[in-house]
Amino acid sequence: MISIRAYAPSDRNACLTIFRSNLPKYFAPEELPLFTSWLDKPGLEDYFVLEVEGEVIGCGGFYALPDLQQAILAWGMIHSAYHGQGYGQQLADYRLERMRERYPSYRLCLSTSQHTFGFYEKQGYGVREIIKNGFGEGLDKYIMEK
Repeated sequence: MISIRAYAPSDRNACLTIFRSNLPKYFAPEELPLFTSWLDKPGLEDYFVLEVEGEVIGCGGFYALPDLQQAILAWGMIHSAYHGQGYGQQLADYRLERMRERYPSYRLCLSTSQHTFGFYEKQGYGVREIIKNGFGEGLDKYIMEK
């Protein structure tokens, strides 16, 4: 059974485990403190976990930049042991639905790497800019918009 629900502080360790399972291919090690700070934000909204049989195997969310009229996908990931099974698609679809509900007139944006930009291209996102080593050595930042 698959479910997606709001993140709770009790999910913190599972999310950090998921992050670490994706090092160093999908995230740069120096991003771990940034992700940890994200999880520890008081009143963290619009962040979700994906569970399979009660086990948290994915997490992801979004935030808005009202001045720029942008809603931005953030910190989306599936535990590496579960890649290629469609869970990332389900989590992305769920987040996009919530973004559209909450910010119907905003542009939908994200930043990702060379390893996952193709996944988002299939979702209708286009590459706006590529920043070489933008996330860390060997991990380029692809800025995309739908």
